[in-house]
Amino acid sequence: MTELMAMFVGICAAILMGIVHHYALSGILKFSPQRSDGSGFRIILTFSALLLLHVLELVTLAVFNTMVVASVLPQSFSNSPPMFQDVLYVTGISFSTLGYSSIEVVGPFRLLLMLQSLLGFMLLTWSATFLYSACQQVWQKAKDD
Repeated sequence: MTELMAMFVGICAAILMGIVHHYALSGILKFSPQRSDGSGFRIILTFSALLLLHVLELVTLAVFNTMVVASVLPQSFSNSPPMFQDVLYVTGISFSTLGYSSIEVVGPFRLLLMLQSLLGFMLLTWSATFLYSACQQVWQKAKDD
């Protein structure tokens, strides 16, 4: 897989994950209580749903990365072949945009992880805005009462 192909695959995966994230947020909004009693239950429910969503996204990306490494880029890790926990760790570090890892990644796979880092930043920011909006509604209701 060349660098250009890694970029293309990474962009396609990011777009697909963005679409899934959009519908997941729509589902959270649909099933969360629309009226708040000021207790904060809506905030806790939204936070918990977002946490589960991001864990699922992270595991999905790690499975995708494991398949890419196993089938196309077997020499992507300095300790080849990597165990799933190594791929999950590197994916999580990239997704959370920390980017630092004790596991060295080489070749075109680095570009795929770079795009996943951008994706993680975008999805986490999107979710933070979504959570803040839910908090604002609860806090406004508590203030009005």
